[in-house]
Amino acid sequence: MEEQIQNQVSLLIGKYGWLFLVGVLTLLFRSTIEKLVAGYIIFRGNDYNEDDVVEVDGKPGRIVRVGVWSTTFFTYDVRDGIIVGGAKLVVQNDKLKDIKIEKPLPLLDLSKYKVDTTCQELLAELIRLQEKKK
Repeated sequence: MEEQIQNQVSLLIGKYGWLFLVGVLTLLFRSTIEKLVAGYIIFRGNDYNEDDVVEVDGKPGRIVRVGVWSTTFFTYDVRDGIIVGGAKLVVQNDKLKDIKIEKPLPLLDLSKYKVDTTCQELLAELIRLQEKKK
């Protein structure tokens, strides 16, 4: 009976041992695999490119490098409309979900659309900003 059990175990290990090994390695390197997948998704499938101007947690900045493991930003310190300094910010790609990144769009010409009267002040402000920018 004992020999029969050993034969069955040997047969299972020989046939499915690779699956056990893959499972153990997956558990050991779980965080590395998660970071690699997150990095690949960011690296290949996002709307952000190098030299894009973005806002990182409310601060203006620029994307310096998008890599497989991390993304590098240069954020600017702005006081009274003047850039007074900056900082390099390196964020692991799996942590990008924890920060707020906004990519500002250029001002749109909304004058060709019908506007609800409650938005009249907003439209006037957008037009004023657009004219000021020119």
